[in-house]
Amino acid sequence: MTGIHADIDALEELREALVRYRHAQREVAGRGADRIRAVRASLEAKALHGQTQLALCQAEFGACQDRAAQADPDDPVDCSGYARAAEQSEERLERIRRWQQRIDAEASEFAGRASRFLGLLDNDLPRVEQYLLALIASLEAARRVQAPAP
Repeated sequence: MTGIHADIDALEELREALVRYRHAQREVAGRGADRIRAVRASLEAKALHGQTQLALCQAEFGACQDRAAQADPDDPVDCSGYARAAEQSEERLERIRRWQQRIDAEASEFAGRASRFLGLLDNDLPRVEQYLLALIASLEAARRVQAPAP
């Protein structure tokens, strides 16, 4: 095999590798976005559950306080367990909200970088692939040209 044949083959392999890379990386970026959506949905479900749980704990605490206000002073009603449960529920909900904020901030950063990367995949790599195809075609045309007889 002559040098020009090896060059053409190498350029063709490079172009094919770029095509495979572009498609694979598009899938990776898509999976990343899907994963972010899944995490956001999960946190949203947890926040909704936490809000419901907090409302329930607050209602139970309020009902206990009402019972305590109407209770016999000699037989007091202890609402500390309900107060603790409401406080813990509020803390859990606040942790979930902090995670949501953190995920939103990180997702925003990812989206910006992913957008630039997808631009590279959708715009720059196809131009490189076209350039390689033109170069390959030029080399193949040069290979077909016969050298003049001396």
